[in-house]
Amino acid sequence: MPSPIPDTAPARSAGGRRLDLDVVRATAILLALGWHFGSSRSGNRVLDILQLPGHLFGWAGVDLFFVLSGFLMGEMVLRERARTGGFDGRRFTFRRLLKLWPVLYVFLAVHAVFGDEPLSSYLWQNALHLQNYAGTSLAHLWSLAVEEHFYLALAILFPLFTRRRGSIRTLVAVLVGILVTALALRYVGLLAGVSDTRLQWRTHFRIDSLAAGVLLAVMRVHASALFERLVRLRLLWAVVVVGGARLLAAVGKEGAVGATLGFTIAWITAGAFLLLLYDAAWIPRLRWITAPMAALGRYSYGVYIWHLFAAQLALSQLGLDYESGSPRVQAVKYGAAIVVGMGATVLVERPALRLRDRLLPSRPAPAAVDVPVERKPAELATAA
Repeated sequence: MPSPIPDTAPARSAGGRRLDLDVVRATAILLALGWHFGSSRSGNRVLDILQLPGHLFGWAGVDLFFVLSGFLMGEMVLRERARTGGFDGRRFTFRRLLKLWPVLYVFLAVHAVFGDEPLSSYLWQNALHLQNYAGTSLAHLWSLAVEEHFYLALAILFPLFTRRRGSIRTLVAVLVGILVTALALRYVGLLAGVSDTRLQWRTHFRIDSLAAGVLLAVMRVHASALFERLVRLRLLWAVVVVGGARLLAAVGKEGAVGATLGFTIAWITAGAFLLLLYDAAWIPRLRWITAPMAALGRYSYGVYIWHLFAAQLALSQLGLDYESGSPRVQAVKYGAAIVVGMGATVLVERPALRLRDRLLPSRPAPAAVDVPVERKPAELATAA
């Protein structure tokens, strides 16, 4: 049996988290902040250069989150199947809800008291995770609905797949089918006159980014030697990332190309970026850069949920124009988003996670195994 990919101890950050994956999270949140806050004309050349990626293609930061989420959740699910021969969908669901709901619902409650939008324009939609279909005035939360629908699909469908003794080859075929189908659905939607916003928001149009992450997880768990060879192709992934970023800047996320093929380019670029950073030796070596980024990555969920509201509130209190791209306004936007997001993480998310771990303790993950795809579930448990 090929040796598993070593889980290198140096590539660790606070709390035993992977340093490389937290850097991926940080990159994703910085792209998202740059898309919502960035300006190409701040009057400061250095600031404009730093904000340029976010200004040009920061919308694709969501796809980076999607691919990473699919990879992590897919690996978790597949390892449980390999270890036990099954998958506890209810336990998985409750653990995810205790991770995501506290920060979200506290945000919705605070926004209901201090926000300007009518409650009917966002409250029930986001509370029920239907905002990407029903519409919402809190537009940035559409991606959270896609994630929730993905988790629900995992919780319901994967236990059925396991009970029917589905093979890994079948799972791979389903995932590849999703990649193709989502792109085809976007083209059909375009021809049917579906708006660019709906093509971007709705789960059945965007599930391919998450499926791509799960496909990488399948390789990580069941073909670790292949995955190891892939992550060693750093130059290839660097070329794909640079080329993908240039294409994303050129095609955008709207129009005949952007709203269809653009999202496929986004998940390909995101997958390449994940492979580029995964277990990369330079990440622990350059901790003076990567450690601060990883720290930001640990707060990325809270920052994403709160960033627009925090920036608007801070600027209104200071009497500054939100639309101004001046360095002072930009500093307030980014500073408020990060500080409030960190506060939400420390005061809401982490206590909820401690409660979750008391009620539903995490199960120890086994070492990586390279499981041949033709093995049956019972054999997978033995191999783990």
